[in-house]
Amino acid sequence: MKKLLSALFIISVCLSLVSTASADSSVPGGKFASSMTVQNLGTSEANVIVKYIDVNGGDAAQSSHTIPVNDVLFIYVPGNSELATGQYSVVISSDQPVAAVSNFADEDSGASYSGIGTGANSWFFPAVYDNYYSYFSEVIAQNVTNSSQLVTLKVFAPGSSVAVYETSETVAAYASHSFNLTGLSQLETNKVYSAELSAPGGIVGISNIWGSGATAPQLYSYNGFSSGSRTFYIPSAAKNYYGWNSSVNIQNVSTSDANVTVTYSTGHSDDFQIPAKSGKAIYVPGVTALPNGLHSVTVESDQDVVVTLNQSNNYNRAATYNGAPIGTTKVALPNVMKKYYGYSSSISCQNIGTEATTMTVEFANRPAATKTSPGIAPGASWLIYLPNEAALPNGFNASAIVTSSGQPIICIANSNMEDPPYSTQNRDELKIYNGVNQ
Repeated sequence: MKKLLSALFIISVCLSLVSTASADSSVPGGKFASSMTVQNLGTSEANVIVKYIDVNGGDAAQSSHTIPVNDVLFIYVPGNSELATGQYSVVISSDQPVAAVSNFADEDSGASYSGIGTGANSWFFPAVYDNYYSYFSEVIAQNVTNSSQLVTLKVFAPGSSVAVYETSETVAAYASHSFNLTGLSQLETNKVYSAELSAPGGIVGISNIWGSGATAPQLYSYNGFSSGSRTFYIPSAAKNYYGWNSSVNIQNVSTSDANVTVTYSTGHSDDFQIPAKSGKAIYVPGVTALPNGLHSVTVESDQDVVVTLNQSNNYNRAATYNGAPIGTTKVALPNVMKKYYGYSSSISCQNIGTEATTMTVEFANRPAATKTSPGIAPGASWLIYLPNEAALPNGFNASAIVTSSGQPIICIANSNMEDPPYSTQNRDELKIYNGVNQ
Protein backbone atom coordinates (compact mmCIF):
# COMPACT_ATOMS: atom_id res chain seq x y z
CA MET A 1 0.00 0.00 0.00
CA LYS A 2 1.21 3.50 -0.80
CA LYS A 3 1.81 5.77 2.18
CA LEU A 4 0.63 9.33 1.56
CA LEU A 5 2.25 12.43 3.00
CA SER A 6 0.45 15.72 2.45
CA ALA A 7 3.09 18.38 2.29
CA LEU A 8 1.77 21.84 2.53
CA PHE A 9 4.77 23.01 0.90
CA ILE A 10 5.83 26.42 1.35
CA ILE A 11 4.04 29.17 2.19
CA SER A 12 1.75 28.25 4.49
CA VAL A 13 0.19 25.18 4.77
CA CYS A 14 0.58 23.02 1.94
CA LEU A 15 2.41 25.04 -0.52
CA SER A 16 5.55 25.15 -2.48
CA LEU A 17 6.74 28.30 -4.08
CA VAL A 18 8.38 28.06 -7.42
CA SER A 19 9.69 31.54 -7.78
CA THR A 20 7.35 33.99 -6.25
CA ALA A 21 4.37 33.97 -3.93
CA SER A 22 1.02 34.02 -5.66
CA ALA A 23 -1.90 36.17 -4.61
CA ASP A 24 -3.13 33.30 -2.45
CA SER A 25 -0.34 33.87 0.07
CA SER A 26 -0.21 36.95 2.28
CA VAL A 27 3.51 36.80 3.10
CA PRO A 28 5.18 40.01 1.85
CA GLY A 29 8.50 40.12 0.07
CA GLY A 30 9.76 37.70 -2.52
CA LYS A 31 10.61 36.25 -4.85
CA PHE A 32 10.12 33.15 -2.67
CA ALA A 33 11.45 29.71 -3.55
CA SER A 34 10.91 26.36 -1.85
CA SER A 35 12.88 23.20 -1.30
CA MET A 36 11.78 19.87 0.13
CA THR A 37 13.81 17.17 1.87
CA VAL A 38 12.24 13.69 2.02
CA GLN A 39 13.82 11.03 4.25
CA ASN A 40 13.25 7.29 3.80
CA LEU A 41 12.41 5.85 7.23
CA GLY A 42 11.66 2.36 5.94
CA THR A 43 13.59 -0.88 5.59
CA SER A 44 13.79 -0.95 1.76
CA GLU A 45 14.40 1.49 -1.05
CA ALA A 46 11.47 3.91 -1.27
CA ASN A 47 9.64 4.54 -4.54
CA VAL A 48 8.28 8.07 -4.23
CA ILE A 49 5.88 10.16 -6.31
CA VAL A 50 5.75 13.94 -5.81
CA LYS A 51 2.60 15.58 -7.14
CA TYR A 52 2.07 19.35 -7.39
CA ILE A 53 -1.44 20.88 -7.27
CA ASP A 54 -2.16 24.48 -8.24
CA VAL A 55 -4.32 26.86 -6.15
CA ASN A 56 -7.44 25.84 -8.14
CA GLY A 57 -6.95 22.13 -7.48
CA GLY A 58 -5.53 21.27 -10.90
CA ASP A 59 -2.65 18.85 -11.46
CA ALA A 60 0.43 20.94 -12.27
CA ALA A 61 3.28 18.41 -12.39
CA GLN A 62 4.41 15.02 -11.13
CA SER A 63 7.79 13.38 -10.66
CA SER A 64 9.02 9.93 -9.59
CA HIS A 65 12.07 9.19 -7.44
CA THR A 66 13.82 6.45 -5.46
CA ILE A 67 15.42 6.97 -2.02
CA PRO A 68 17.81 4.44 -0.42
CA VAL A 69 17.17 3.36 3.18
CA ASN A 70 17.95 6.16 5.69
CA ASP A 71 18.89 8.49 2.84
CA VAL A 72 17.16 11.63 1.63
CA LEU A 73 15.76 13.15 -1.54
CA PHE A 74 16.35 16.88 -1.96
CA ILE A 75 14.01 18.78 -4.30
CA TYR A 76 14.57 22.42 -5.27
CA VAL A 77 11.12 23.36 -6.54
CA PRO A 78 12.20 26.11 -9.00
CA GLY A 79 14.34 23.45 -10.70
CA ASN A 80 11.18 21.74 -12.00
CA SER A 81 10.77 23.11 -15.53
CA GLU A 82 7.16 21.84 -15.72
CA LEU A 83 6.05 24.35 -13.06
CA ALA A 84 5.21 27.93 -13.91
CA THR A 85 5.96 30.68 -11.41
CA GLY A 86 3.35 30.43 -8.66
CA GLN A 87 2.27 28.62 -5.52
CA TYR A 88 1.43 24.93 -5.21
CA SER A 89 0.39 22.35 -2.68
CA VAL A 90 2.16 19.00 -2.73
CA VAL A 91 1.20 15.38 -2.08
CA ILE A 92 4.02 12.86 -1.62
CA SER A 93 3.27 9.14 -1.92
CA SER A 94 5.69 6.35 -1.10
CA ASP A 95 5.77 2.58 -0.66
CA GLN A 96 7.93 3.10 2.45
CA PRO A 97 7.35 5.41 5.45
CA VAL A 98 8.90 8.80 4.80
CA ALA A 99 9.33 12.14 6.57
CA ALA A 100 9.49 15.51 4.81
CA VAL A 101 10.57 19.05 5.64
CA SER A 102 9.92 22.12 3.50
CA ASN A 103 12.04 25.27 3.53
CA PHE A 104 11.03 28.49 1.78
CA ALA A 105 12.92 31.73 1.49
CA ASP A 106 13.52 34.98 -0.33
CA GLU A 107 16.61 37.21 -0.24
CA ASP A 108 16.39 38.08 3.48
CA SER A 109 13.74 35.77 5.02
CA GLY A 110 13.20 32.07 5.44
CA ALA A 111 11.20 29.48 7.38
CA SER A 112 10.62 25.76 7.68
CA TYR A 113 7.81 23.34 8.50
CA SER A 114 7.09 19.61 8.28
CA GLY A 115 4.99 17.59 5.89
CA ILE A 116 1.84 16.15 7.47
CA GLY A 117 0.95 12.49 7.17
CA THR A 118 -2.77 12.49 8.02
CA GLY A 119 -5.63 14.92 7.50
CA ALA A 120 -8.08 15.82 10.26
CA ASN A 121 -11.33 17.77 10.66
CA SER A 122 -9.81 20.41 12.98
CA TRP A 123 -6.42 22.09 13.40
CA PHE A 124 -5.39 24.44 16.20
CA PHE A 125 -2.91 27.36 16.21
CA PRO A 126 -1.77 28.76 19.58
CA ALA A 127 -0.48 32.12 18.30
CA VAL A 128 -1.77 34.26 15.43
CA TYR A 129 -1.42 38.02 15.06
CA ASP A 130 -2.87 41.11 13.43
CA ASN A 131 -0.26 43.79 14.11
CA TYR A 132 1.10 42.34 17.35
CA TYR A 133 3.97 44.80 17.80
CA SER A 134 4.31 44.81 13.98
CA TYR A 135 3.81 41.04 13.53
CA PHE A 136 1.10 39.58 11.28
CA SER A 137 -0.23 36.10 10.46
CA GLU A 138 -1.93 33.95 7.89
CA VAL A 139 -3.36 30.45 8.31
CA ILE A 140 -3.24 28.12 5.31
CA ALA A 141 -5.50 25.12 4.87
CA GLN A 142 -5.03 22.28 2.38
CA ASN A 143 -8.02 20.12 1.47
CA VAL A 144 -6.74 16.53 1.43
CA THR A 145 -9.97 14.98 0.18
CA ASN A 146 -10.86 14.26 -3.47
CA SER A 147 -13.73 16.79 -3.61
CA SER A 148 -14.29 20.47 -2.80
CA GLN A 149 -15.31 21.35 0.76
CA LEU A 150 -16.01 24.37 2.95
CA VAL A 151 -13.16 25.25 5.34
CA THR A 152 -13.83 27.54 8.33
CA LEU A 153 -11.40 29.61 10.37
CA LYS A 154 -12.27 30.86 13.87
CA VAL A 155 -10.07 33.26 15.87
CA PHE A 156 -10.21 33.53 19.69
CA ALA A 157 -9.02 36.39 21.90
CA PRO A 158 -6.99 35.65 25.04
CA GLY A 159 -9.29 35.04 27.99
CA SER A 160 -12.33 34.27 25.82
CA SER A 161 -13.89 31.02 24.58
CA VAL A 162 -16.07 32.86 22.03
CA ALA A 163 -14.68 33.45 18.53
CA VAL A 164 -14.14 37.14 17.75
CA TYR A 165 -13.72 36.43 14.03
CA GLU A 166 -15.05 33.69 11.74
CA THR A 167 -14.80 33.17 7.99
CA SER A 168 -15.23 30.29 5.53
CA GLU A 169 -13.93 29.44 2.07
CA THR A 170 -14.64 26.62 -0.41
CA VAL A 171 -11.37 24.86 -1.24
CA ALA A 172 -10.96 22.54 -4.23
CA ALA A 173 -9.73 18.95 -3.83
CA TYR A 174 -6.07 18.87 -2.68
CA ALA A 175 -5.79 22.63 -3.18
CA SER A 176 -4.95 25.23 -0.52
CA HIS A 177 -6.31 28.54 0.69
CA SER A 178 -4.65 31.28 2.75
CA PHE A 179 -6.71 33.05 5.42
CA ASN A 180 -5.05 36.45 5.83
CA LEU A 181 -5.46 37.99 9.29
CA THR A 182 -4.05 41.40 8.37
CA GLY A 183 -6.15 44.50 8.95
CA LEU A 184 -9.26 42.84 10.41
CA SER A 185 -11.52 45.20 12.33
CA GLN A 186 -12.47 42.40 14.74
CA LEU A 187 -8.85 41.95 15.92
CA GLU A 188 -6.98 44.38 18.16
CA THR A 189 -3.35 45.40 17.85
CA ASN A 190 -0.67 44.06 20.23
CA LYS A 191 -2.76 41.04 21.23
CA VAL A 192 -1.92 37.33 20.81
CA TYR A 193 -4.89 35.39 19.42
CA SER A 194 -5.40 31.66 18.89
CA ALA A 195 -7.21 30.01 15.97
CA GLU A 196 -9.00 26.87 14.82
CA LEU A 197 -9.44 25.53 11.27
CA SER A 198 -12.27 23.07 10.65
CA ALA A 199 -13.95 21.23 7.78
CA PRO A 200 -16.33 18.27 7.36
CA GLY A 201 -13.59 16.25 5.62
CA GLY A 202 -9.84 15.94 6.01
CA ILE A 203 -7.66 19.05 5.92
CA VAL A 204 -4.14 19.96 7.03
CA GLY A 205 -2.89 23.39 8.05
CA ILE A 206 0.07 25.61 8.83
CA SER A 207 0.49 29.21 9.92
CA ASN A 208 3.01 31.81 8.74
CA ILE A 209 4.01 34.84 10.82
CA TRP A 210 6.01 37.79 9.49
CA GLY A 211 7.43 41.00 10.88
CA SER A 212 7.23 44.52 9.47
CA GLY A 213 9.22 47.70 9.90
CA ALA A 214 12.35 46.98 11.93
CA THR A 215 11.45 43.26 12.10
CA ALA A 216 10.55 42.93 8.40
CA PRO A 217 13.04 40.12 7.69
CA GLN A 218 11.54 37.86 10.37
CA LEU A 219 9.49 34.93 9.04
CA TYR A 220 8.04 32.09 11.12
CA SER A 221 6.12 29.01 10.01
CA TYR A 222 4.64 26.17 12.03
CA ASN A 223 2.32 23.19 11.68
CA GLY A 224 -1.12 23.26 13.23
CA PHE A 225 -2.19 20.63 15.77
CA SER A 226 -4.98 18.18 14.97
CA SER A 227 -5.50 17.39 18.67
CA GLY A 228 -4.26 18.38 22.09
CA SER A 229 -2.66 16.65 25.04
CA ARG A 230 -2.45 17.23 28.79
CA THR A 231 1.36 17.22 28.68
CA PHE A 232 3.70 18.93 26.22
CA TYR A 233 7.48 19.12 26.08
CA ILE A 234 9.80 21.80 24.66
CA PRO A 235 13.47 20.78 24.23
CA SER A 236 14.97 24.26 24.05
CA ALA A 237 13.77 27.69 25.21
CA ALA A 238 16.22 30.61 25.25
CA LYS A 239 16.60 33.45 27.72
CA ASN A 240 19.32 35.89 26.66
CA TYR A 241 21.32 32.96 25.28
CA TYR A 242 23.97 34.53 23.01
CA GLY A 243 21.32 37.07 22.00
CA TRP A 244 18.53 34.50 21.52
CA ASN A 245 15.15 34.78 23.27
CA SER A 246 11.97 32.71 23.18
CA SER A 247 8.26 32.84 23.88
CA VAL A 248 6.04 29.86 24.75
CA ASN A 249 2.50 29.85 23.30
CA ILE A 250 -0.22 27.65 24.83
CA GLN A 251 -3.77 27.14 23.53
CA ASN A 252 -6.54 25.37 25.44
CA VAL A 253 -8.29 23.25 22.78
CA SER A 254 -10.91 21.79 25.13
CA THR A 255 -14.38 23.08 26.04
CA SER A 256 -13.55 23.85 29.70
CA ASP A 257 -11.12 26.15 31.48
CA ALA A 258 -7.62 24.65 31.72
CA ASN A 259 -5.39 24.86 34.81
CA VAL A 260 -1.85 24.82 33.39
CA THR A 261 1.56 24.43 35.04
CA VAL A 262 4.72 25.38 33.13
CA THR A 263 7.89 23.85 34.61
CA TYR A 264 11.42 24.72 33.48
CA SER A 265 14.51 22.51 33.71
CA THR A 266 15.73 24.59 36.67
CA GLY A 267 12.71 23.36 38.66
CA HIS A 268 10.92 26.73 38.59
CA SER A 269 7.21 26.56 37.67
CA ASP A 270 4.33 28.96 37.03
CA ASP A 271 0.58 28.32 37.07
CA PHE A 272 -2.05 29.76 34.71
CA GLN A 273 -5.74 29.36 33.97
CA ILE A 274 -6.67 29.46 30.26
CA PRO A 275 -10.32 29.59 29.06
CA ALA A 276 -11.56 27.13 26.43
CA LYS A 277 -10.14 27.77 22.90
CA SER A 278 -8.15 30.73 24.23
CA GLY A 279 -4.38 31.08 24.54
CA LYS A 280 -1.55 32.27 26.77
CA ALA A 281 1.80 33.71 25.63
CA ILE A 282 4.83 33.52 27.96
CA TYR A 283 7.87 35.65 27.11
CA VAL A 284 10.71 33.60 28.58
CA PRO A 285 13.02 36.57 29.36
CA GLY A 286 10.14 37.91 31.46
CA VAL A 287 10.35 34.89 33.78
CA THR A 288 12.58 36.57 36.35
CA ALA A 289 13.25 33.39 38.32
CA LEU A 290 15.07 31.85 35.34
CA PRO A 291 18.80 32.42 34.78
CA ASN A 292 20.07 33.32 31.33
CA GLY A 293 20.65 30.27 29.13
CA LEU A 294 18.85 27.41 27.41
CA HIS A 295 16.05 25.66 29.28
CA SER A 296 13.83 22.68 28.51
CA VAL A 297 10.16 23.12 29.39
CA THR A 298 7.29 20.85 30.42
CA VAL A 299 3.68 22.05 30.14
CA GLU A 300 1.04 20.13 32.16
CA SER A 301 -2.71 20.76 32.15
CA ASP A 302 -5.98 19.30 33.42
CA GLN A 303 -7.46 19.89 29.92
CA ASP A 304 -6.08 19.27 26.42
CA VAL A 305 -3.73 22.02 25.23
CA VAL A 306 -1.29 22.62 22.33
CA VAL A 307 2.07 24.41 22.57
CA THR A 308 4.53 26.19 20.26
CA LEU A 309 7.76 28.10 20.82
CA ASN A 310 8.94 31.22 18.96
CA GLN A 311 12.64 32.10 18.94
CA SER A 312 14.51 35.15 17.61
CA ASN A 313 17.60 37.33 18.06
CA ASN A 314 18.62 40.94 17.45
CA TYR A 315 19.66 40.20 13.84
CA ASN A 316 16.07 39.24 12.92
CA ARG A 317 16.79 35.50 12.85
CA ALA A 318 13.45 33.92 13.79
CA ALA A 319 11.59 30.58 13.75
CA THR A 320 8.78 28.58 15.41
CA TYR A 321 8.56 24.92 16.35
CA ASN A 322 5.88 22.76 17.95
CA GLY A 323 6.00 21.25 21.40
CA ALA A 324 5.62 17.47 21.47
CA PRO A 325 3.15 15.48 23.60
CA ILE A 326 4.85 12.08 23.36
CA GLY A 327 8.26 10.67 22.53
CA THR A 328 9.87 7.48 21.27
CA THR A 329 13.32 5.93 21.54
CA LYS A 330 14.15 6.84 17.91
CA VAL A 331 13.85 10.22 16.13
CA ALA A 332 14.56 10.99 12.47
CA LEU A 333 15.91 14.37 11.32
CA PRO A 334 15.66 14.68 7.51
CA ASN A 335 18.05 17.59 7.05
CA VAL A 336 21.05 18.75 9.11
CA MET A 337 24.12 20.68 7.89
CA LYS A 338 27.71 21.66 8.69
CA LYS A 339 29.00 24.77 6.92
CA TYR A 340 26.86 23.98 3.87
CA TYR A 341 26.95 27.21 1.84
CA GLY A 342 27.24 29.04 5.15
CA TYR A 343 24.51 27.06 6.96
CA SER A 344 25.11 24.96 10.06
CA SER A 345 22.74 23.00 12.29
CA SER A 346 22.27 22.06 15.90
CA ILE A 347 20.15 19.21 17.26
CA SER A 348 18.39 19.46 20.66
CA CYS A 349 16.88 16.32 22.17
CA GLN A 350 14.93 16.16 25.45
CA ASN A 351 14.55 13.14 27.70
CA ILE A 352 10.82 13.04 28.50
CA GLY A 353 11.01 9.75 30.37
CA THR A 354 11.20 9.00 34.08
CA GLU A 355 14.81 7.83 34.27
CA ALA A 356 18.17 9.05 32.96
CA THR A 357 19.07 7.92 29.45
CA THR A 358 21.92 8.17 26.98
CA MET A 359 21.31 9.27 23.39
CA THR A 360 23.23 8.34 20.24
CA VAL A 361 23.23 10.38 17.03
CA GLU A 362 24.10 8.77 13.69
CA PHE A 363 24.64 10.80 10.53
CA ALA A 364 23.81 9.42 7.06
CA ASN A 365 26.84 7.75 5.42
CA ARG A 366 29.18 9.07 8.15
CA PRO A 367 29.59 6.21 10.67
CA ALA A 368 32.78 7.74 12.10
CA ALA A 369 30.73 10.75 13.29
CA THR A 370 28.43 8.67 15.51
CA LYS A 371 28.33 10.20 19.00
CA THR A 372 26.78 9.16 22.33
CA SER A 373 25.77 11.53 25.11
CA PRO A 374 26.44 11.17 28.83
CA GLY A 375 23.41 10.25 30.94
CA ILE A 376 20.65 12.84 30.42
CA ALA A 377 18.32 13.35 33.39
CA PRO A 378 14.51 13.27 33.00
CA GLY A 379 13.30 16.58 31.57
CA ALA A 380 16.82 17.67 30.54
CA SER A 381 18.16 18.08 26.99
CA TRP A 382 21.27 17.20 24.97
CA LEU A 383 22.62 19.68 22.40
CA ILE A 384 24.71 18.61 19.38
CA TYR A 385 26.26 21.55 17.48
CA LEU A 386 27.42 20.17 14.13
CA PRO A 387 30.33 22.62 13.53
CA ASN A 388 31.93 21.13 16.67
CA GLU A 389 31.79 17.59 15.25
CA ALA A 390 35.26 17.04 13.75
CA ALA A 391 34.26 13.78 12.06
CA LEU A 392 31.75 15.60 9.86
CA PRO A 393 33.25 17.36 6.83
CA ASN A 394 32.46 20.94 5.94
CA GLY A 395 29.71 20.92 3.35
CA PHE A 396 27.83 18.07 5.06
CA ASN A 397 24.11 18.17 4.17
CA ALA A 398 22.19 14.99 4.95
CA SER A 399 19.97 13.28 7.52
CA ALA A 400 20.48 12.08 11.09
CA ILE A 401 18.91 9.54 13.45
CA VAL A 402 18.92 9.90 17.26
CA THR A 403 18.19 6.87 19.47
CA SER A 404 17.96 6.62 23.25
CA SER A 405 19.04 3.80 25.51
CA GLY A 406 15.47 3.21 26.64
CA GLN A 407 13.64 6.39 27.60
CA PRO A 408 11.32 8.34 25.25
CA ILE A 409 12.91 11.40 23.67
CA ILE A 410 11.91 14.26 21.36
CA CYS A 411 14.21 16.31 19.11
CA ILE A 412 14.32 19.48 17.06
CA ALA A 413 16.86 20.59 14.45
CA ASN A 414 17.71 24.12 13.46
CA SER A 415 19.91 25.68 10.79
CA ASN A 416 21.35 29.18 10.61
CA MET A 417 24.09 31.12 8.82
CA GLU A 418 26.47 31.48 11.76
CA ASP A 419 29.88 32.22 10.25
CA PRO A 420 31.13 35.79 9.71
CA PRO A 421 30.07 37.95 7.97
CA TYR A 422 26.65 36.26 7.69
CA SER A 423 26.07 35.80 11.42
CA THR A 424 25.56 39.52 12.03
CA GLN A 425 23.68 40.39 8.85
CA ASN A 426 20.11 41.64 9.30
CA ARG A 427 18.33 38.72 7.61
CA ASP A 428 16.27 35.75 8.77
CA GLU A 429 18.32 32.64 8.04
CA LEU A 430 17.07 30.59 11.02
CA LYS A 431 14.92 27.53 10.33
CA ILE A 432 13.68 25.03 12.94
CA TYR A 433 11.65 21.85 12.53
CA ASN A 434 10.49 18.99 14.74
CA GLY A 435 12.16 15.62 14.42
CA VAL A 436 9.99 12.68 13.41
CA ASN A 437 9.42 10.15 16.20
CA GLN A 438 9.47 6.54 15.00
